[in-house]
Amino acid sequence: MKKVAVVFKSKYGSSEKYAKWIAEDAGAEVFKAGEIKVDKLEEYDTIVYCGGLYAGGILGFSLIKKNYDKLHDKKLIVVAVGATLKTGEAIEEVKAQNLTDEMKDRVQFFLLRGGLNYKKMNFIDRLLMFLLVKSVKLRKTEKLDEDSKALIATYGKVIDFTNRDAIAPIIHAINS
Repeated sequence: MKKVAVVFKSKYGSSEKYAKWIAEDAGAEVFKAGEIKVDKLEEYDTIVYCGGLYAGGILGFSLIKKNYDKLHDKKLIVVAVGATLKTGEAIEEVKAQNLTDEMKDRVQFFLLRGGLNYKKMNFIDRLLMFLLVKSVKLRKTEKLDEDSKALIATYGKVIDFTNRDAIAPIIHAINS
């Protein structure tokens, strides 16, 4: 039987929620990124990394990226968690920003919708969201895409887009 580890780094809880669901459905062990060393990860056949998406970067993904030479022979699955609706477009952008060329050919990549909780955000994240929303509002309404409209509509609110059913393709990837 394959040994599976699910590693996550979560600022506001969505990535952690997905990581725990994946671990539960896959019969895997789950670890916080800051609490596991790469030597321990080498004991696993499959490693799933879940991290929040911030300005295109995957939170804590450096654990995998910096140690890819030690982990490249494992089945690696990366799950980025963000608020975007444009999963098709965003996947390629996020992969380009986070994965090396070698990793792009070997790592299975998924993008899941998380949530926004302005009440839990730190000052910097709230400021960045304010500036982003302000810049989006300056565009002409007819030029706004669905992501932009959703960003404006949900600004300042607690929104949870997590969906347990969304992990099905990841569970399939783990088991195949």
